[in-house]
Amino acid sequence: MNYKVEVDFAPMYECFSSLAAFLGKQNHNALESGKLWVQEVQKKLSPGQLQQMQQFSKDNGDFTLTPYIWSCPGERSVSGFLDWYDGLSSGELYEIKARFGSSVPSNLAELRSRASEILREWDERYFSGINPAILEGLGREAEFRQNTLNGTNGMEVYEQATEGMRFSPGEQMKQIILIPQYHARPLVTSTFYDEFVFTSYSCDVLPPEEGRPAPALLRLTRALSDETRLYILRLLADKQLSFTEIVRQVGLSKSTIHYHLIALRAAGLVIVHTSGKSAAYSLRLEALNGLPQRMSDYLKS
Repeated sequence: MNYKVEVDFAPMYECFSSLAAFLGKQNHNALESGKLWVQEVQKKLSPGQLQQMQQFSKDNGDFTLTPYIWSCPGERSVSGFLDWYDGLSSGELYEIKARFGSSVPSNLAELRSRASEILREWDERYFSGINPAILEGLGREAEFRQNTLNGTNGMEVYEQATEGMRFSPGEQMKQIILIPQYHARPLVTSTFYDEFVFTSYSCDVLPPEEGRPAPALLRLTRALSDETRLYILRLLADKQLSFTEIVRQVGLSKSTIHYHLIALRAAGLVIVHTSGKSAAYSLRLEALNGLPQRMSDYLKS
């Protein structure tokens, strides 16, 4: 294995991730925080601020700060990171961007200024007021996962953290970075570069309300309660299928199948086989291990 797997966390990751979750309208129905969270956050923003954020997201849909956050040598709180980010020269901005083998936009300095302004507003209006236990929990999760890497196959840790993603690194791969996230649950998102992969995975860091089931148990039982999802699992029982093949065999729209696969992935019931350019799905039966006991423990608790 010529590449390294590491787990990284800083508050700035979650700040950026929470803003992306808020602005990503296409995933609002899938978010566990739901549209109610989006509506509550909207009340904290002025119409002008909201419009500015939405316009930036529309104009720069693939914009990400993750490589910069990972590259930041100093304090990576929101203010600490943004002060460093704002202080980078145009040459330093391009140098970091180019390191990851991605195309470098000609207006990179302008993008930096707009992104920094929006993130400072987001922090002031929303992120600085979140429950501190979220960031504390994400920090503990990252430390735990990083410790499990000692003497363990990195891709096993990758699959466990992401609940079923199996990644086949190419020959050029140098680094795989796992980042725990809370606001975007249950989504798992990856950004692929020639030599680097950043994967943000969902993490339940707050305990459920007293008497309520744990989120992981709820995801699993919900995933199994739908006829179409059970049919998809049956199709995947003895073979790998691409998204297009699943759509064709089930006979429903792409958007509907996409929604069902999000639910199955969140429950850990499917393995996602990816090389970065394509993906195939197969059944992950180990997600059902201990389900009767987990149900019994919850009902008797």
